Amino acid sequence: MDGGEMTNNTQQRKVRVGVVGCGVVATAYYLPYLMRHADLVAVCDLYPERTAACARLFGAREQYQDYEEMLERADIEAVFVLTGPGTHARFAIKAAEAGKHILLQKPMATTLEDATAIVTAVRKAGVKALVEPSSNSPLDPAYPPLREMIERGVLGAPYWFASVATGPTRYHPSLSGNPYGEGAFYAQDSGGMLFDYAYGPSQIVTLLGPCKRVTGMATISVPRRFIVPESEYNRFLAQATDPDQANYWDVVVHMERTQPVTMASEDNVFCLFEMVNGWLGVFHVGRLFHPAHPKDPGLGLQIYGTEGNMIFGGGYFASVISTRRDLLPHVDEDGWYHVAPKGDVTKAVWPKPIPGGFNYYHASSQHLIDCILEDRDPLINVEWGRHITEMMVGAIQSSRTGCRYEMTTTLEG
Repeated sequence: MDGGEMTNNTQQRKVRVGVVGCGVVATAYYLPYLMRHADLVAVCDLYPERTAACARLFGAREQYQDYEEMLERADIEAVFVLTGPGTHARFAIKAAEAGKHILLQKPMATTLEDATAIVTAVRKAGVKALVEPSSNSPLDPAYPPLREMIERGVLGAPYWFASVATGPTRYHPSLSGNPYGEGAFYAQDSGGMLFDYAYGPSQIVTLLGPCKRVTGMATISVPRRFIVPESEYNRFLAQATDPDQANYWDVVVHMERTQPVTMASEDNVFCLFEMVNGWLGVFHVGRLFHPAHPKDPGLGLQIYGTEGNMIFGGGYFASVISTRRDLLPHVDEDGWYHVAPKGDVTKAVWPKPIPGGFNYYHASSQHLIDCILEDRDPLINVEWGRHITEMMVGAIQSSRTGCRYEMTTTLEG
């Protein structure tokens, strides 16, 4: 079965699931899917008003404020860990030790030691564990054909690549950074902006293979920011009545930010990656997006080989030009092969999934469910997650020490 394919076999039983962390991503994306495609047994959060809202909106039968109590008492097979990064290792390890399968929101961890501890616990317990994001990963069906093109030589010998996170074509309230979630995005144990944007390293590895060395430069460029108070999210959930319209992001980006926060981890990071197969490139993340040019919007990863280029964005999902036209399905009058966009990529406002496009929250949920029912390891497993994590850890460590960082992991372990 293709990595991006979802199983629609109505004869399959529903996997019994518990969710820890009833924040914005949970209520906007995961819970609306799980209420229909899994047996949503329990939800857990420090805020009782959030678990009450999730029980009302999504039909969770049990509510907990204590995670270990949920693991012990709830009749669940799998745990979706949707909490802040600082809790991921502890919660994932506890779930594995309790024999529960795991979906772990990104980042997997913010240290290599924590990532390795998760790998050890998962493999010892023999449970299935999927590490987000599945966006820009082998699970996204748009990527394997592009990876195959590169491996067949459409770009020629490895040369260089560059990736930068961009914003919409006009100024938007979201451009100054996440409007909520001090613990998830701004606190020291969040890892900062780089760890929130694991999509970049994941995309690079998906297309170009594992990383060998990392050099990083990082700093805190905007130390003082403002967010919407956390209480506003609780108020939003209390008033929500439609489980399919519980997306706080639609509301919060337009709200006044009155709560000051201090950026405690690097928010402006350049990562120079040397890949095992010879590609050299840079990835930058700084969650202070500026608008992309309206006639050339949304440019992201660009890969340049000796025989061709592969460019993501510019109104298409991806575009390829090459001297090896025999390796391209077809080309336009200018010699480009364009992979048509799914949904209107030019008008999408990050971070919402593009309507009609690949919804990684849903795809990941279904993939884990399928892997549990079919007894197979997820495509984006703990070894994959650890390698992506080490790339980010390496960039920060290199920046702080002034030394190049040598990777210790591969995609296999």
